Amino acid sequence: MIKRYLPLNVLLLSIPFWLLAAWNYPGGTSWDASTDGFSFTANYVSALFQPLALNGMTNTARSFAFVAMLLYATSLSVMFWLISTSYPKSIASKTVQIFGVGAMVYAFIAVTTPMHNLLTIISASFLAIAILGMLVLLQRAAEYKQVLLGSFNLLLLAMLSATTKGNVFVELSPAIEWLLFLSGAVWVALVYIGASIPDNLSKRMRETQRAN
Repeated sequence: MIKRYLPLNVLLLSIPFWLLAAWNYPGGTSWDASTDGFSFTANYVSALFQPLALNGMTNTARSFAFVAMLLYATSLSVMFWLISTSYPKSIASKTVQIFGVGAMVYAFIAVTTPMHNLLTIISASFLAIAILGMLVLLQRAAEYKQVLLGSFNLLLLAMLSATTKGNVFVELSPAIEWLLFLSGAVWVALVYIGASIPDNLSKRMRETQRAN
């Protein structure tokens, strides 16, 4: 039972590190290098990981951001994996397992290496596929509220791609990115909680046995 809450606790533990990273960010945005501090509506996630802040000062947020991202990506990777194993084996469950974990691995590497742009595209593509796989599993399980929340996250991902790659309302993209970070984590956590409830897990195990 305690192990069940471990990924959730790791995810929650990332929150103070994100806040510490934001608190220690010197300043500057992609549009105005003279601003002070960090803004969740004007600074991208990647700003926290650069050697220099956008105002030219040494970025003192990096160490906190690294820990935050490590905890965030690890917890979601584990939850994606465990969610996939709690449903009957299918193409959809395997999709969640492979692409969900892959999305988090690439997301972590993206903010810690110079190949940020390429790895971000790969991570976003993997995440979109993982979300679609989760939606299929949730639809089959008649978890319609979770389907709606998952669809909202897929919409956020599409909006982020449009603003960053399509140059549409670019000024909104940092806020959309942070909203996706938060909403996506909440959704995966809620699906994980529902999938790991003993009664639901036993029911799915019986379905798997009948399928075999």
